[in-house]
Amino acid sequence: MPRSSSHNESNLHPTGYTPWRERPLLPLKVASEIAGVSPASLYRFSDEGKLKLRELGGRTLVDTQSLIALIETAKDWSPRKCGAEARAKRKDAARAALV
Repeated sequence: MPRSSSHNESNLHPTGYTPWRERPLLPLKVASEIAGVSPASLYRFSDEGKLKLRELGGRTLVDTQSLIALIETAKDWSPRKCGAEARAKRKDAARAALV
């Protein structure tokens, strides 16, 4: 007896795929692409207690809610002054060399 095609239809998203935020778990590679960091960084976040990883079927998966929470902790970007002093010294040295 053939299965009814409506068997799983109630579980499907209207577009035919489930958006990543609605999935309980994400593959490590997908989660790293979403967050814009490397898989190694995701492992580091897990070690720091900032991200939940799960193992299922021999695969490491990322708990989606913990990924969302991690992303929401991202700080607003602002330019840093790292290296400004060194650049100023190089600029002064270049000026002195022209004299």
